[in-house]
Amino acid sequence: MHVTKHADAVPYNAPFHEGVDTRRLQGMEIGPTEGFWLGLSVYPPGSSAGPSEVMGESIYLVVSGEFVLRCNGETTALRMYDSVHLAKGDHRELVNESDSDAVLAVSIANPPKVG
Repeated sequence: MHVTKHADAVPYNAPFHEGVDTRRLQGMEIGPTEGFWLGLSVYPPGSSAGPSEVMGESIYLVVSGEFVLRCNGETTALRMYDSVHLAKGDHRELVNESDSDAVLAVSIANPPKVG
């Protein structure tokens, strides 16, 4: 078992994210996982991710708040407890257009091991 308290979660630099507080909860440098890692991101009003290409298969779960997701030419609203699967190579933009914080749990496939 590996527990990560939120206070101990590791901030990480998420490419193409503007104004987002990103924390790694499991995997990569914070704990042992083999196929994926888990993060929690807080999006203040007006903050965003993308537009950019999805680098690894991803699952998003809206913990609180609201987002607008634009992906491969489609736009959809995401609200609390909505989830979405994004395939590697999808082109997405995620924006908090509301007037309060929105929180997103993110699980992303680990990059392939080299060597």
